[in-house]
Amino acid sequence: MGKNSYWLKSGFYSMGYRLSVLIFGFGSFYFLIRYFSQAEFGAWALFISITTIIEMSRNGLIQNAVIKLIHTSDPNDEGKIVLASFSINIIYSAIIYLLLAGFSGVLSRMFHIQDIGTMFVYYGVTIFFLIPFSQFNYIQQAKFSFSGIFWSTVLRQGSFFLAVLFICVMRVKITLIDLVLIQAACTFAGLICAYFCARKFIRITYSWDGAIVKKVLGFGKYVMGTNICSLLFKTVDQFSVGYFLNANIVALYNSAIRVSNLIEYPSTSVAEVVYPQSAFRTSSEGDHAAKVLYEKSVGLTLALTLPVVIGTVLLADYIIFIIAGPEYHEAATILRITILYGIFTPFNRQFGTVMDSSGRPQLNFALMLASVFINIISNYLFIQQFGMIGAAYGTLLSYVIVFLVGNTMLTRIFGIEMQQIFHYMFYYYGVAFQFIQKKLKTRLQG
Repeated sequence: MGKNSYWLKSGFYSMGYRLSVLIFGFGSFYFLIRYFSQAEFGAWALFISITTIIEMSRNGLIQNAVIKLIHTSDPNDEGKIVLASFSINIIYSAIIYLLLAGFSGVLSRMFHIQDIGTMFVYYGVTIFFLIPFSQFNYIQQAKFSFSGIFWSTVLRQGSFFLAVLFICVMRVKITLIDLVLIQAACTFAGLICAYFCARKFIRITYSWDGAIVKKVLGFGKYVMGTNICSLLFKTVDQFSVGYFLNANIVALYNSAIRVSNLIEYPSTSVAEVVYPQSAFRTSSEGDHAAKVLYEKSVGLTLALTLPVVIGTVLLADYIIFIIAGPEYHEAATILRITILYGIFTPFNRQFGTVMDSSGRPQLNFALMLASVFINIISNYLFIQQFGMIGAAYGTLLSYVIVFLVGNTMLTRIFGIEMQQIFHYMFYYYGVAFQFIQKKLKTRLQG
């Protein structure tokens, strides 16, 4: 596979499946926020925030370790790596479900929502299906194959959106617990698709190798900790609003967060394509490869996100009115603040990619762990002072602090140059302008 072919094909599928998550997730949000009451939608928003942390922590524990070990270990050990990661996945899932079921009552009392504990009990069905679903996708990513991930995600997210659309249009009466079970059925559909796409890559050696298990856990524990901290960092504001205020306020706040979170998709898509290449190239070329990939990927992501940030600040009132309705108009002010997170997200996301792929996951974990405590403190102080909007102020301050600390670390370790990042950003704008100019010229001449 040629160099350009890899980046174009992988980038297309990675961006495509992230875009499908964006479109279908946003579509489900659009209808559910109108179907449920503010309190019910607030409960669903908190449920999704917690389950996202669970799914991303699983990815952190296993995904990057599998990719890294497959590319740096003896090819004959590939099957052992897959078996070890699958076993860890099963054990992890069992522990998570037992914790959720055991603390379901505590969660209901903590967030003052009666049904949320039962929702987590039924979420166990989804957890069970996600074990093989996630494994199939890890293997495909390690093999630089993103098409199967794209199609399985489209089926999982798309079927859930269609179910929500049918329920809302036909005004079918359902509960939040019913919605959790529908989510499980859609995950099963995605699992079937993921299996057929990944089966040609599956190689399992039916022999237990404790050394490989230790390698997966040794690397994955830091990445899992980082993912958990990263998601906690991004959801501390919603949890704080739910704890200190109420579910109705969570619904208002979540409507703004839903929009501002959309800006993370370019960063995540670029990171997923960069990570396998960064892991491969740093093992042979050293830290200079990581430096160049960081500067280019951040420059590209900034080029994509900056226009969105500016446009959202200017049009926040109209955006909230369109996506959530007039009763959520207060969320526009929050959106103008939370969309500013998108300026710092490319730096923070690619910081993690470079640290993990270069064999320094412990540094990434340390920074993200510190960031959670910073965000908790800042949210507490700002919410006490300013109420709901204080959560947005506190989180924005935390983003700035993480960016400054992370950039200092990258400069000292890799020699990252900020001017190079902006050089690449304007370079990509130039490429896009030339492409558009060429297309317009061709059309006018035709």
